[in-house]
Amino acid sequence: MAIVEFNPAKPVPEEIQKIYDECRAGIEYKFDSTKNPTYADDFALSSQEVVENQKKRMLDELSLRSSFFLLAYIETLFRTDFVLRVESHNKGRRDELTKMYRSAYNPAHKVFLYSLTDFIFEKWKLYVENLPYSKEMLDILRTLPQYFDFRNWMAHGRYWVYRESNYMRKYNYTQIKILLGNIEHYFGPYLKKKTFL
Repeated sequence: MAIVEFNPAKPVPEEIQKIYDECRAGIEYKFDSTKNPTYADDFALSSQEVVENQKKRMLDELSLRSSFFLLAYIETLFRTDFVLRVESHNKGRRDELTKMYRSAYNPAHKVFLYSLTDFIFEKWKLYVENLPYSKEMLDILRTLPQYFDFRNWMAHGRYWVYRESNYMRKYNYTQIKILLGNIEHYFGPYLKKKTFL
């Protein structure tokens, strides 16, 4: 029996980008006095500064929400890889990462109990040491916990002030798209993916 029933309808980057582009276009249209025929009515009692602040808040919120979904997608890449390696039945072709996962895996534990940052990323750090581009891969693995701290802040309601520091940063949608591109470039050949017929 499979450990996880994978969802073929999970959001993918192309869909996230499409929604981001369409929402951004809608916001730009709403706040453009030359294109929006109801602009004068929509903002009749608002100063230009108030209008610009409203637009900025909406664009920032769109960036946050889109970032959240991209980070969730990045998590699925690594968690799907983990599950597929644990389920691997071909003993002769198991690489070191698969062996590490299988030796640590306890069927009595749910797969989501295995920490993304403290277990999955740590095993990857050991695995990539002898791969081409190991430096680039290790750099990504070292920064990923920062991105997921930011994701956790978003996921848990943003009720505390997120104070940026050398370790804690706020990221925007463009930065996370770049991160995803780097993950796909360097990790793509090694990540196991679930295909649906």
